[in-house]
Amino acid sequence: MAFHGHLPHEMTMQALGADDAAVAAAAAAGGGGEDAVAAAMGGGGEADAARCKAEILAHPLYEQLLSAHVACLRIATPVDQLPRIDAQLAQSQGVVAKYSALAAAAAGDDGRELDQFMTHYVLLLCSFKEQLQQHVRVHAMEAVMACWELEQNLQSLTGASPGEGTGATMSDGEDDQADSEANMYDPSLDGADNMGFGLPTESERSLMERVRQELKHELKQGYKEKLIDIREEILRKRRAGKLPGDTTSTLKAWWQSHAKWPYPTEEDKARLVQETGLQLKQINNWFINQRKRNWHSNPSSSTSVKTKRKSNAGDNNS
Repeated sequence: MAFHGHLPHEMTMQALGADDAAVAAAAAAGGGGEDAVAAAMGGGGEADAARCKAEILAHPLYEQLLSAHVACLRIATPVDQLPRIDAQLAQSQGVVAKYSALAAAAAGDDGRELDQFMTHYVLLLCSFKEQLQQHVRVHAMEAVMACWELEQNLQSLTGASPGEGTGATMSDGEDDQADSEANMYDPSLDGADNMGFGLPTESERSLMERVRQELKHELKQGYKEKLIDIREEILRKRRAGKLPGDTTSTLKAWWQSHAKWPYPTEEDKARLVQETGLQLKQINNWFINQRKRNWHSNPSSSTSVKTKRKSNAGDNNS
């Protein structure tokens, strides 16, 4: 039996449910097998199509085929219409049960062609899903960017953001004219919308918002590890640069007692290393930063530095 002649329209969920009443009546009659189904379907090509569906529904890969098919549908379906797909899925078990008797009657046929057909079709749907997903995302993002550019252009021309209102109201005459024009409007005459242009519909806006959220989520996931690494690096540097409070109190006490000349000698630094447990480099950096912070706030210190430098210069000249 050739299965490829029934693709792709025969594999929609609506097609799988076609003529279910006839198949169910034949199965309920019993004993007739394929002849009873052929009589119920009217014979010929319809009976062959019913047998193909029955064998497909009874195949081990049917669930994967159905899932792959639904995955393709969900990509381009607006969010408000997704419940329709779920409602069809809820009816799938009933369709399988109606075709089970016919599948049992054809169980003796060679299943290699059907195995190959099911495998290839599942792979085809998986590949199509990826292509469709990429296509929808790219074009939806282009639509989002185009709408944003139009809003920006409108704002630059009018000076008002899209969400702002003018506060003006129509007069009674203008209101009546608007109602009259609305009643005369015929959607079939709107060639721009029929060609896919103009303002997006509610379903299109819903789809655009869905794609926007998916892209935002993917960007977050793609850069999540990098953001965490950057955050940890910043925190690590902060922890490394900030000294414990008890150690800084020791250094500040030394600073206050030597405010006129806040330059510790090597012996002073060695003693501070012992008292604070800090490294020599950390102590040197702390005193450098402390002197920068207090350079202009402590004039006596700067005067002492100048005096000491002058005295040292005089000693060298003599």
